[in-house]
Amino acid sequence: MRLCQHDPVVAPWLRHLRDAPVPNRTFTAIGRGIVRLGAPVERLEARLPRHGPVDVPLPDGRRLRLRGGDRVANRIYWRGWAGHEPEASSLWFELAASAAVVLDVGAFTGYYAVLAALANPAARVVAFEPLDAARARLVENLDLNLLSRVEVEGSAVGRVSGRQPFWHRTDGLPTSSGLDASFVRSKASDLVADEVPVTTIDEVAAARGLPTVDLVKIDTETTEHDVLAGAAGVLERFGPAVFCEVLPRGRPQEVEAIVRRLGYRTWLLTDRGPVERPRVEPDPAWRNWLLAPPERFGATGPAAR
Repeated sequence: MRLCQHDPVVAPWLRHLRDAPVPNRTFTAIGRGIVRLGAPVERLEARLPRHGPVDVPLPDGRRLRLRGGDRVANRIYWRGWAGHEPEASSLWFELAASAAVVLDVGAFTGYYAVLAALANPAARVVAFEPLDAARARLVENLDLNLLSRVEVEGSAVGRVSGRQPFWHRTDGLPTSSGLDASFVRSKASDLVADEVPVTTIDEVAAARGLPTVDLVKIDTETTEHDVLAGAAGVLERFGPAVFCEVLPRGRPQEVEAIVRRLGYRTWLLTDRGPVERPRVEPDPAWRNWLLAPPERFGATGPAAR
């Protein structure tokens, strides 16, 4: 779910001009106008990242506001409110509208947490992001949307509580970070590790006295199976719908074992909608899955909602 932000094709002097605040707002506004006239968005999105504020309408009339300067915000600017992972984000927004308690594990800059809180202002949303730079941007995005009720946790989430090294790049908003050093190392070489607190979803639910958990997103760069293992009590007691990233270097067989033991059904999220699959396994085109108990959607599944 996290994407890179580098464009080595653009000359340094031109990148500096392009990214300066006033020219950037002007260039990107002109570019979006060109896209609305029918120009393909891919090249402009890649070559002309938005660094100014991002403000787009949501289906219910509210507005989504993000600080520019990262790939998620850039995609929203060029493609609209569901432009980042549309196969997952549009369904997430729909389900969040009726969710009383939402957990965003691996929140990064807060896109999914902000969407959930906007979809249902009465919901209790808890966002987990251990990386300082990403968490600061998350808080900024919450402030831009006047979402003071969202609870932000600076902990990683895993199988057991404690402290562990959290790996990330040294500069900016790293697009891949996590507890799995080998995976993060496969994405970048200039890595450092900060020791961070690790909690479990079961412990958070007990400590915060959560009356239910209805919706969960897990994006922890191959340690999703550990997050689910540490949420066994919440999954069994409340049966939340879970949006979960499944990567080839992860442990899909452990994700499979955990959710099947609870009788969960599993859907791969694609541009054709959710496609029910008998097994949780990496897909060459799509990485996000919906995991949910059978009573959550009935016989027809989420595609019929």
